[in-house]
Amino acid sequence: MTGTAGEAAPGPPVRVLTYAPYSFSGRGPAESCALIAGGMLGGGAAPEVFAGRRRTPLPEGVLVREPFPGLARRVPWRVVERPALHRMARQFRRALAAADPATTVAHFWPGSPTDLVREARGRGVLTVREMINSALATAGPILDEAYRRLGLEPNHGITAEAIADETDELTLYDYFFASNPEVERSLMDLGAGPDQILSTTFGWRPERFADASPIERHLDFRAVFVGRIGVRKGIPELLEAWASLDVPGELVLVGPMDDEVASLVEDHARDGRVRLWGYADNPGSIYAGSDVFVFPTLEEGGPQVTYEAAGCGLPVVTTPMGAARLVEDGRTGLVVPPASPAKIAEALRRLAEDHTLRAACGAAARQAAAGFDYGLVGARRARLLREALDASSPSSGP
Repeated sequence: MTGTAGEAAPGPPVRVLTYAPYSFSGRGPAESCALIAGGMLGGGAAPEVFAGRRRTPLPEGVLVREPFPGLARRVPWRVVERPALHRMARQFRRALAAADPATTVAHFWPGSPTDLVREARGRGVLTVREMINSALATAGPILDEAYRRLGLEPNHGITAEAIADETDELTLYDYFFASNPEVERSLMDLGAGPDQILSTTFGWRPERFADASPIERHLDFRAVFVGRIGVRKGIPELLEAWASLDVPGELVLVGPMDDEVASLVEDHARDGRVRLWGYADNPGSIYAGSDVFVFPTLEEGGPQVTYEAAGCGLPVVTTPMGAARLVEDGRTGLVVPPASPAKIAEALRRLAEDHTLRAACGAAARQAAAGFDYGLVGARRARLLREALDASSPSSGP
């Protein structure tokens, strides 16, 4: 990587044609896509986002291509999704036809049509796949095993057909944006070369939490989880770990809950040591009023909540999947093996009882999180794309 985070790489701007088949409503992958594109401006890129629909503004300077601007914003996405994506694909093809392969990258998010990827390759345009999570060939067996441990029929939606389809699709790309080492391993298990992997991250927006005031507290220790409350995020293991602790305190679960764990969660909440918060549009006050962020996810990419909690000064207890290139064991938090209630409990007890360690990890986490501002993340990604273009140019040699 060359230069500093806010420094554009030399040479003409990299034109980044980003295909994101989503409704941009300020949440989920679409939000990450928009913020990354905005950050790319600071790294010498000219991003163009092909969005299925835009209901929230994208960062200033990012060119947005919409199939039905205006009209489609006022109706449910499910109504316009099919015609919008059909027209969006045509728009993208026209952009590819006019592109200069020497300065253009086609950046595809999950759900993109494979024929567009093939067309980009056929026109000599460098193709990059965004890996939000690990490859399905890795994720599927992990989740199958998690459901089996609970005596449940797998209900995670990663079918054998989906795995086969994605595995075939991933052979089409020149490069991959991989948000953590586990994602990198999942790609290499499928045959991707190390030189195809662009090691990167997702990020967060510090300004979103600037005015957060702590929620009220009644106990000495509070651990908080933020995310989807379900099997994939390690909630059953977290509940078992918490029940085994005699630490005076509470575990707060923030987020929507999957039906398959609802009765288990409610059982654990009866004694008052587990509090169900529900969905929080901005969990900043909850972070500010907590002592530890715990996120024992089984399968992940670069979870935004890890950066947010760390940025609010919380040490993080998580798995390698959830570490997001931020959590270093013993420095910014504690890393535990996946699906290990005993290790989760041990980590929580250690941080609950060792105030000095907790404060040191929280301070280090806050400092580390400053480097994952989406503006910096996007700029670094832009420079990675510049380096990939340079490496693939005819003048770079074999």
